[in-house]
Formats: sequence, structure tokens, C-alpha cells
Amino acid sequence: MSIDSPRIQLPASPDQSLRCLLIQPEFEQTNYWNFVESAKAIGAKATAPPLGLMTVAALLPQSWQFRLVDLNVAPLSDQDWEWADLICTGGMLPQQPGILNLVRRANSDGKFVAVGGPDPTSQPQIYEQADAVVMGEGEATIGMWLDAWRSGNPNGVFESVTKPDVTKTPPPRFDLISFDDYLHVGLQTSRGCPYNCEFCDIIELFGRRPRVKTPQQFIGELDQLYNAGYRGWVDFTDDNFIGNRKLIKPLLLALKEWNKSHRYPFVFSTEASLNLADDKELLELMQETQFRYVFLGIESPDEETLIHTQKKINTVAPIIDRVRTIYDHGISVAAGLIIGFDTEKPGTDRPMIRFIQESGISLAMVGLLSALPNTQLTRRLKRERRLIDANHQWIDDPNVSYELRSNESKDQTASGLNFVTMRDRVEIYRELRSIIRAVYAPDAFMARVMDTTKRMKIRNKHIPNRWEFRRMFRGFRTIAWRMLADRRTRWLYVKNFLRAAMMGPTKFEYAHTIMGSYLHFDGQTQKILVALDQSIEFAENHATYPMSVAEIPPETRTIELPVSSCTSIGQSL
Repeated sequence: MSIDSPRIQLPASPDQSLRCLLIQPEFEQTNYWNFVESAKAIGAKATAPPLGLMTVAALLPQSWQFRLVDLNVAPLSDQDWEWADLICTGGMLPQQPGILNLVRRANSDGKFVAVGGPDPTSQPQIYEQADAVVMGEGEATIGMWLDAWRSGNPNGVFESVTKPDVTKTPPPRFDLISFDDYLHVGLQTSRGCPYNCEFCDIIELFGRRPRVKTPQQFIGELDQLYNAGYRGWVDFTDDNFIGNRKLIKPLLLALKEWNKSHRYPFVFSTEASLNLADDKELLELMQETQFRYVFLGIESPDEETLIHTQKKINTVAPIIDRVRTIYDHGISVAAGLIIGFDTEKPGTDRPMIRFIQESGISLAMVGLLSALPNTQLTRRLKRERRLIDANHQWIDDPNVSYELRSNESKDQTASGLNFVTMRDRVEIYRELRSIIRAVYAPDAFMARVMDTTKRMKIRNKHIPNRWEFRRMFRGFRTIAWRMLADRRTRWLYVKNFLRAAMMGPTKFEYAHTIMGSYLHFDGQTQKILVALDQSIEFAENHATYPMSVAEIPPETRTIELPVSSCTSIGQSL
């Protein structure tokens, strides 16, 4: 792809001093991933700072002046916009509308705008109005863009097939943000994941050979964060923290010693695969290093579905047993679960609800399957003539190009089910509605909190400093006031409060924090229930595409309907 001659005149070389405005677009508000309510409870404004843009700032010429504006924290001021010589922005699919709005504004005002990140990398054609589209990982492509600029060609699409060496990645520019604005801060130790899940775009973007920073390099980043005055929760934003255990264990050993020598200023969270539970040495290291939370992609309690979607790693042992092993090491589990897979049977909601309650996973993010750009799933659905575009039109021609647009679609709630489903899509919507109503009912949620609190074996060594303690106290006060003011949660909160208090301060802090996350999940659940009702109404009364594969005309259908299976859902529990 090429972009026409420059619309905006830039200096002849990027080696001159320039004013660069980095802008983090807003995330959509209706999803379980955006913990804004939890952030507000402690006086923060957003969940986490834009680690990607802070790293981009470190990769760009340090002779430039930088400002970073996070639109999830505050609106963009005219003063910042006028100050900038060029705009750098980008992000993920849920940020697509915001990125495009910034591109249009830059075009209108004669500002040079460069975009990057996962969505521009996956769908560069959507961003053709940007002056520069810097695809892939910045360590490989930012240099390409700057070199082209030096040669007089700053405009265009810049792409590299190289997966860069992350041991050469500079530390993020923490000086560009205020820690007060965020619930936690993110760092990254590795990129990539060794597994091959059909629906996942991580392996397409970052590869299946996880690349890991050196222990010395990562400790250097921690030193910078520590010296900047931050204390408390640090999230490792890795695609799969244990994807390369051979290199992660030495890093954890170095982290263990650093944390001890600095009197445990941080507690940690990350994302990992479920086989974390099978490595006791690794779990012990994480416990000693003060890991408190881990997000697992569980996807489904149905073994047949896990195998079909190439998630066999989740089938080698009962899932609930593995989750409880992680609890035994003082690490709380959050989990992603998906509904809409081809192999699901009618009544998927019942075993999903049972699994969530029995596992005690309080932070269970349940959503609809989405065919993301450039994944194995999307390529298969395209061959099978099952994709649905952003205008709700069925793409029955496998030769037509496909792109995924993020919008306020009434039909594709939370960007899901953008394809003709194997079973009736309204049935799937109704089952998701049943799941989230059940698991985020106050009594069900509070029961999971207490079940997990009893199981957790936390070895707490972290002592909050004054700044962190003030945030914690404000959170405690906000949670208590809102829980007691709500008739649905009042007595459940009091009961859990008293039971957790009798278990000691460490377990009480854990239980109260997780109870507080109900403020987030309850609000999001109400929004998603409304969106699901809209999706059901649209599917029943307005949609022109098939409601299931069975409704695709036989002469067009390229997939055989599955023979009914007697495999029971939930056999792996």
C-alpha cells in the first residue's frame, strides 16, 4: 500500500527538535475489561497508563519534546493540540473510532499524524488517511519510518516481518504520566505465545516464539519506576507470562531478590496459560515475588470445544483443580470465558454458570466469540462463507476482502458474533444473558468472593507507603458506602465483611478489594444486558443474514452440519 505525496510539510529530518503529541484514544465503556469504577473508587481516573505510547516515546528521537494525553483520563486541550508539530496515536480494535477521529482532525487542521498499534497493524487499509502507518512492533518499524523521513519520504506504510529483539527495548517514559491517574502501572517482560488458539490474534501479531527481556534489563525498568516514586500494583502486560519458562524463571529469581532488598514495594499481576498450575516451582517463585492476580484464558469448560478451538492445553487436567492449585499459592484467578463456538450444545449457559460458581472465580469475563482480523478463525470462516461485515451484510463470497469495524452496532454486542453461527444466534444471545445475570447477581458474586478468600494462601510481605495507603483508604470508604447504600448488597457485604475480618488483615484486604470490583461488574452487566436485548431485537426483526449455518442455502453452504454428539458439556470439570 502506498499513500500519496505528503499533505503536511515536516522538517527535512527527524533529527531536528520537534514537538510530538502522543494521544491514547478512549476505550469503549461497555465491556468487562475496563475497570474504571475500580479506578474511581481510589481516586484514579483510568485503569492503566498507555505502556505502548510510553515505549514509543522512548524509541523516538530523544531530542524531541513529548507530551502524552490519555483521553481516558482527560479531554484533549486545544493548547496541547496547537503545541504539536506532529501527532502519534494508535491502539486496539475498541479504540478504532477514536483513532480515526484523531486522524480526521489532524487532516483537517494540517497536522502530520502517524498511527500504529495492533489494529492499524492488522487492518492498515482502514487508516489510509493517516500520513504514516507504522505497523508491527515499534523497535523494528519506527527506525524504518525515521530513515524514510531522512530520505524525504515520511509518508507511507512501514512494515517489517522481523520480530525485534526485546532485550534492546528501552524503558518506558514514565515521566510522561501522573501515577495518581491510574489504578495500576504496567510493565512488559516478554512478547508472544507458544500456543495456537484458533481465535487468537496475539500469535499473528507477535509470533509463537516468546521473546523475553533480560533480568538486568527488567530490573532496570523496575528501578526507574521505583525511583519515580511509584508503589503498589504493577501489572506484567505479557501475552503469556509463562510462554518461555526457561527464561522467565531467572527473571523471577532476580525479581525476588530485588523485591526483598527494596522491602517489597510492589505486588504483581499478569496473564498466563492454565498450565501455570502444573509448575509448582514457578508458582512458588511467583508467590514469593508477591504475585497477587493472574488472568487465565479458560474460554470454556467444555472439553470438545477446547479441542476444536485448539486449546488442548486446558484439557490435560480438571480445570477447577488447577485453579485451586493456583489459589493454594496465594494468587487470585481472573478468567476469560467465551460463548459462540461451533461445538457448543444448546444449554451451554448451565454448565458455564456451574463452572464459574464452583471454581470461585470472582472476576469472570464472559463474552461473545469474535472473528478478529488475520486469525485462523477468520480465515476459516471466510472459506466457509460465514463472515458478517460491519453493515450487517452476510459475505457469501470468499473472495471479498474483510475488515472488522468497531462501532456501536446493536447486533454485534461487545464486537462478538460477527459471523453466521453454527446454532441459532438468538439462542446464544439469550444464553449469554442468562450467564451474566446469574454469575453477577449479588449473592452469587459475594459467595464466590468468600469461597476464594477461604482458599487463598497469601504470604503478604508488601507494606503500603503513605501515598498507597491514602488510595486504599479512599477505596475502602467508597466501597463500604456504596455497598451499604445498595439494598441488594447491604447485608451480603456486612456478612462477608465480618467473616473476612475474622480471617486476618491480609485476607480481609483481599476480600474487600474483590468485593469492591462488584461496583464495576454490576454496572457493566446492566449495560451489556441492554445491549443484548438490542441484539436480540435486531436479529429477530431486522437482520438479513442467516441466523445459523442451517439457514445458509445448500448451494452456498461450504460446511457440513455436525452430527449430534452425546459428549456432555462440562466433562472436564
